[in-house]
Order: sequence, then structure tokens, then C-alpha cells
Amino acid sequence: MKKSFLASAVAALVLSPFCSFAQEAAFPPLPSTPTVAHRGFSAAAPENTLSSVMAAIEVGAQGCEFDIYQSKDGVVYLNHDGKLKRTTGLDKTCGEATFEELRQLDFGAWKGEQFKGEKLTTYDEALAVLKYTGTRPVVEVKANGFEDKVVDGLRRFKLIETAVVIDFNADRVKKMRELEPKLCVAWLTGLQKNETPKQCAERIIKTLKEINTNVVDVHFAAVNEEFLQILKDAGIRVMCWTVNNPADIQRMVDLGVESITSDRPDLVLEAQKKAAAK
Repeated sequence: MKKSFLASAVAALVLSPFCSFAQEAAFPPLPSTPTVAHRGFSAAAPENTLSSVMAAIEVGAQGCEFDIYQSKDGVVYLNHDGKLKRTTGLDKTCGEATFEELRQLDFGAWKGEQFKGEKLTTYDEALAVLKYTGTRPVVEVKANGFEDKVVDGLRRFKLIETAVVIDFNADRVKKMRELEPKLCVAWLTGLQKNETPKQCAERIIKTLKEINTNVVDVHFAAVNEEFLQILKDAGIRVMCWTVNNPADIQRMVDLGVESITSDRPDLVLEAQKKAAAK
């Protein structure tokens, strides 16, 4: 009995830093985004354009994810890749092009003839379109040097308490949490090589404690019942990306993942609606 009590006490001491740091009251709430359209509704329209943002709103997604970079002359705009070649044909990195150059590019023709002539979308334009809808911005920051502009844009459009900022770079997550404590910022991650979901969960807890946030946006391959329980016990909220296969979507819904990002938000919405009706 004494040995059992001692073992339990030691375990409690070891686990307590992980189980207590992410108390809900210490962090801003995670805005309700059960279904997040990835790069807008990117299966239906050119990714990271006003067309894809509008399509996300029209399908009824509660969140619209988009990626942002800064132009050479300081304009924040939407694009996913570090280079512009795939979506525009211009062989430059996102930070090498000026806003004037970007305005001349076609961001839609690569997707199909019907989208020919689609222009770049600025960060402000995306926020302005989403502002008065039920679709919340989920903003992925892709580079250093304009974290203050990310926060400032959300402040100007009064979206601090309804948006989510996501980032793979832990240092930037920490910086944006410092810039605006009321802003929900999630660390993006996924399974590392030879890592189990349990080990991934433990790494997430350690990292989130260091960067002062309680939300993770994790690749769905890491998500199982044990993974979710470990993070729930630590007070950590879980979003997942990017789930497109119907069977994977159904698994995430069945597990109760509270935010699912997909190129096919229509399929996620359908699965969630069916689950709610049971």
C-alpha cells in the first residue's frame, strides 16, 4: 500500500506541470470553428483568393483558413507557397515581388479557365469580406517580420476575439501571444519521424508551455483517442489539418475533434450534421 501510494505521488509530481499549465481561464477561448475551409474552399475555387474565401462563406464553413506573406514593399497578401511560380507563373519568392508587380499577376488561371483574371487578395481584403459573416478568419503566418501587422489587421477589423492565428514557427506563436494576449494563437505541428501519437502529445504539451498558448493545430494522422485524452487532461484544445478523405473525416468526427480543416468543407459539414442528428 505504501509503495503504491508513493508511486502515485511521484507520478502526480511528474505530470502536474503538464496537467496544470493550460487552465482555460488563463488563455483566450478558442473561437468556434468546427469546420475550417483550407485556403478558402480550395477544392471549388483558386486557393487563397477572394473566390475561395467567398466559397467558404457560401458553403457555411465556420472558419476560413488562408496563408499570408508580406510583399517587398510591406503589403500583406494571400499565398501559400514561398514562391509565386505555381499559382501565378512569376519566378520570384513572395517577399521579392512588389505590390505593383503582384497586382499585375493572374492568381486564378492555373485552377481553370473560368477563374482566369483572378487578382491577388490582400490581408485587409480577406478580413473585410469575413468580418460580417459567420465565417471566422483562421490566419496562417508563413514568414518572419510582419507579426505586428497580423495583429494590427485583426485589431482594426475588431476580429481579435473571433479569429485564430496558426503557425508552424513556435517563436512566432510566442511573439504574437505577447503582442496580443487576447488573441487565440495555435501552434501547427504533426507527427515527426518514428514518433508515436503519445510521444507527439507529450512534445506538444512541452512546446505549448514554452510558447504560452493552449491550442494546437495538428496533422490528423497523429489524432487518436489516447492522443486527445492526454491533451484534454492538460487543458489543451485541439484543431486538426488537412482532412480530405471521407473515411478520415468520419474518423475525426467520431473522435470528437472540435475543429477540422479540409479542402472539402462541404464533406466535413455533412459528416458533422449526420453525427449531430444521431
